[in-house]
Amino acid sequence: MDPGYKAVGWVRAVRKLHLTYPIDPPEPNRRVALSWVIADNLRGRSLVFGGDNPTYGRKEFQAVAKPLTLYDRVYGCLLGQALGDAFGAAGQMHCLPQPTVNDLMAPPASHPIHGGLQLGEYTDDTIFALAILDSLLEGGKPSATSIARSFRSAIDRLGLAASVLIGPSTRAAIDAWQRGDELGKAGRSGWTNGSVMRVALVGLRYPGDFDATVEAAYESAMPTHNTDVAISSAAAIACAVSRAAVGNPSVDDIIDAACKGAEKGKRYGYAFIAPSVSRRIRFAVELAKADKPLLERQRDIYDLVGTGLPAYEMTAAGLAHLVLAEGDPVEAIRLSTNTGGDTDTTAAIAGAVAGTLRGAGRFPMDWVEAVNRANRVDLADYAQRYTQLIQRDMRR
Repeated sequence: MDPGYKAVGWVRAVRKLHLTYPIDPPEPNRRVALSWVIADNLRGRSLVFGGDNPTYGRKEFQAVAKPLTLYDRVYGCLLGQALGDAFGAAGQMHCLPQPTVNDLMAPPASHPIHGGLQLGEYTDDTIFALAILDSLLEGGKPSATSIARSFRSAIDRLGLAASVLIGPSTRAAIDAWQRGDELGKAGRSGWTNGSVMRVALVGLRYPGDFDATVEAAYESAMPTHNTDVAISSAAAIACAVSRAAVGNPSVDDIIDAACKGAEKGKRYGYAFIAPSVSRRIRFAVELAKADKPLLERQRDIYDLVGTGLPAYEMTAAGLAHLVLAEGDPVEAIRLSTNTGGDTDTTAAIAGAVAGTLRGAGRFPMDWVEAVNRANRVDLADYAQRYTQLIQRDMRR
């Protein structure tokens, strides 16, 4: 073994680097010894652990771990959503240059929206994502009526009705519900990114089935964001996750799936004047792949694609950061946060898609513990129950 590594066993080395790798229920939080590749950034190589004897390989990560299970991917999506949201909440709304956020931290007290949140506390992005998941776990299938009821329950339980966390389209829909408007009409002016920020988990309900996934994305968006652009955007992210959950896809495969979802999703909802979601995704990906320094590509995404409230901006920006990070969930979250804009949402989207692709084992254990503690939630339990629901239908 290289003298730079003093750990007696490779399991201890993995723990030292704070990597976690969840296994199938009933022990979702246990750290286990699996073959893995750890980047040796100081030496420009990778330390490949494959049993008792570590060996050096090339710098790039190699797939030496056992294939990810459905549970790995579900838990990875949940962690990417929640941790991206909590990490990104500390980001600034202006673009680079800005103080870099390199680790999970509480937002500064002066933050205009997230000031007062504690370390690991997530925002409305994940609150509503889990409200959708609660609806799925209760009823089994996506239902706009059930999802709207779950939204109301979360708002009442957490006292969010007057919170600055609630976005403009969701707030308008809540006001419409209180006036007695029909469910579909309440969301007819919803064009913002609320439909996108909460949809990733919906993409896991029917892995690899884009038609069913788009229909599910519509049901999740309709109560508050019943416009073609918001539904197209939600369908893009849902299909990206649906594709990431099956087989061993590349990042390009996931982008293709997102564009297919966007095209299918634009057939739903009230017409709204907005750009093509699929073409904006392609444009954002071109910028992310450009032969430029990383900071220049981030600046281009901020300036030319946008990382703000419109659903079509956030969908493209989230996927562009997936490309920038080459599918790595922690890097996707960091880059999304440091580009600027609506950073909790960009990081939640990019983190959820990348977490599905790479699995829960890519997230630092101290981050996982912080998000569970701050929000009084057990994300591993959510993942276990959701996995069982998905597998139940897959067996039929």
